[in-house]
Amino acid sequence: MKVLLLDLGKIIRGGQRQVFYLARRLAQTPGFEPLVVIPRKALLRSNLEEEGIPYTTLPFASDFNPLTIFRFMRIVATFQPAIVHTNDAKGASLAALTKKCLGEFKLVHSRRVSYPLKPGWSRNKYLLGDATVAVSQEIQEVLEKCGVPTTKTSTVHSGINADLYSTDKHEHQKLTIGAVGALSTQKGFEVLIESLRELKKHSELPDWQCLIAGDGPLLQELKDKADQLGLADSILFLGYKDSREVLPEIDILAVPSVDGEGSNAVIKEGWASATPVITSDLPSNLELVTHEQDGLVFRNRNASELANCLARVATDGKLAQSLVRKGANTVQRFTDKTMADKYMALYRNLTV
Repeated sequence: MKVLLLDLGKIIRGGQRQVFYLARRLAQTPGFEPLVVIPRKALLRSNLEEEGIPYTTLPFASDFNPLTIFRFMRIVATFQPAIVHTNDAKGASLAALTKKCLGEFKLVHSRRVSYPLKPGWSRNKYLLGDATVAVSQEIQEVLEKCGVPTTKTSTVHSGINADLYSTDKHEHQKLTIGAVGALSTQKGFEVLIESLRELKKHSELPDWQCLIAGDGPLLQELKDKADQLGLADSILFLGYKDSREVLPEIDILAVPSVDGEGSNAVIKEGWASATPVITSDLPSNLELVTHEQDGLVFRNRNASELANCLARVATDGKLAQSLVRKGANTVQRFTDKTMADKYMALYRNLTV
């Protein structure tokens, strides 16, 4: 079965990693022939080349650029896939337009954010799909409320390759709290910084520091906030770092997302790297974490509660060890293999 995977992202974030994992699994599975289509300057290109996964490129990352549309239609006409699977909103537009013109393939969309679909083409492109897969039950419910037929929706949580993450921790003189992700509004890093001000009030804590790994539009704003709260000496902004580099340096992982979250990869990476996880109570996060079992949960945007959770894990070694042990079990439900196998079953059902 020929499967074309389309992603118009230029950098590598969670969605691009899922495309890579899925393409690799397809290439390893008899009966499947994947082709990944990406923009010419996409960073995913090097990952695909390393694994020998077939790919081709589009001239631009824009979904409505005439050259991109013409090139993509030629790729589809030449490759003749049974399935075209989109992995971002722009890719969904490009493939839906192509289906309207060619219509000889089954169209699968993956939706990775929980924001409602806007009226018009933003919604209609998903209605043109033969299946729309949400990466969380919350997102599936949002899609259905926006008019995507229940019969065309399903949930497949994103997966990780847990074997890639080290469980060995580097020793520091200070307790190290950490967070990893794009420095954008939805990730809630301002809540984490506010919680660290509250944490200063916990006199029973050992000396601590916080590492924030990521880049994005809020970098300077977050640095300014740290300065205003007197935390400049306690927070280190690392810029973009692969999570596998950062997690061995972290004793406690904070995931303070405030909205729009899909199936948070960082939570799973925390489990895979033997790091206690603390997360906000977004519905999508609660699909992954069970409070007091494989993580601690605080009310969304509640900096004081996050601080209390951080203090609990920092001072209760038995709790920290329990969270790590149970997290290692939970992550086995969210592997890249499990994710890919569910997509392959969907492809088969669509082409029967």
